[in-house]
Formats: sequence, C-alpha cells, structure tokens
Amino acid sequence: MNLQQEHLPRNKPATEREGYGFSISDFLEDNWIYLLGILIVLGIFLYARHSWRKRNRR
Repeated sequence: MNLQQEHLPRNKPATEREGYGFSISDFLEDNWIYLLGILIVLGIFLYARHSWRKRNRR
C-alpha cells in the first residue's frame, strides 16, 4: 500500500529579498509608519522642551 501525497509543495529558491535577509530600503519600506510616528513624537518632545526653556528663562 503506497500512501504518498501527490500535492506536496515544491521547494522554491529564495527570492532576492529573502536570500540576503536585510536591506535598509526594505526596512524603510516595511516600517515607514512606525518611523514617521517616532519622528512626530520626537518633534513634539523637542518643541515642548524648547518652549519650557523659553518660558523659564525669564
């Protein structure tokens, strides 16, 4: 009795992106929304620190 499965997935060669593992362009492409959020939070922090120093300088 032969119980082989006929429709097993074949091994495919890795794509260029999967083969190398990491590139800065792929990182930026996948995580741009998080990086934008970090920049917004950093901008708010720097603006608040600047205004606090300006207010307390008197």
